[in-house]
Amino acid sequence: MTDSILREALTFDDVLLLPAYADFLPANADVSTRFTRDLELRIPFASSAMDTVTEWRTAITMAREGGIGILHKNMSPELQALEVTKVKRAETGMIVDPVTVGPGESLHDALELMRRHEISGLPVIEGTKPVGILTSRDVRFEQNLNQKVAQLMTKELVTVPPGVEQDKARELLHKHRIEKLLVVGDDGDLVGLITIKDLLQADRYPDSIKDSLGRLCVGAALGVGPDRDKRTEALARAGVDVIIIDTAHGHTKGVIDAVGDTKAQYPDIQVVAGNVATA
Repeated sequence: MTDSILREALTFDDVLLLPAYADFLPANADVSTRFTRDLELRIPFASSAMDTVTEWRTAITMAREGGIGILHKNMSPELQALEVTKVKRAETGMIVDPVTVGPGESLHDALELMRRHEISGLPVIEGTKPVGILTSRDVRFEQNLNQKVAQLMTKELVTVPPGVEQDKARELLHKHRIEKLLVVGDDGDLVGLITIKDLLQADRYPDSIKDSLGRLCVGAALGVGPDRDKRTEALARAGVDVIIIDTAHGHTKGVIDAVGDTKAQYPDIQVVAGNVATA
């Protein structure tokens, strides 16, 4: 019986790849690949959906370098969706639906918003119209946390229309010595935010993987348990690009049904499932 089980096997240390002649330089090598049918990576790497490996910081780094990070699921659906949001807000051509504050809110509440979302400025709006902007410069030395935002905000706004060219945005940021531009529609409504940080990051990481809105791409894992629908909905609202149905044994009816349901309900989100060793 032992003879029928034992057979020759190899470990990584047993294998040596011999070099051969190459007619190109490493810098000219194309290692791009497809993670899914519609998502191309610049480098063939994805970080694991483990709680010791991938949270929002790792996911940002992976996307900037041309790979993709898969956020683990060992957290509530709300927290996992917030992790997606942090990646999506880390770098973008234009921040769509930026975090805002009202002029009547306190400095304490505004600072809590900044802390929670890890941002340095908030457009101030009444209804949907911008009336100011509150940045770290406005509040740097302020001690009275009960003061209203209206008393501290910068009221002289520099705005641009949707679709502004990046060169024009850079010119305005430099001319007015500011770090943020409010994007305002023809009706005067706030539709987005452009930051100097995003423009500089685009230059620093030319191989970044981004979605159609210029935001970094990110994936998130979920299981087939009872919170799957709630978690999927939260991730979709946050703008996740890829959902990973993450299980030790993927060749099961539950996983196959979950793939079909997810693709049917969210056709614009890529779906990957595994592990699969048999099929």
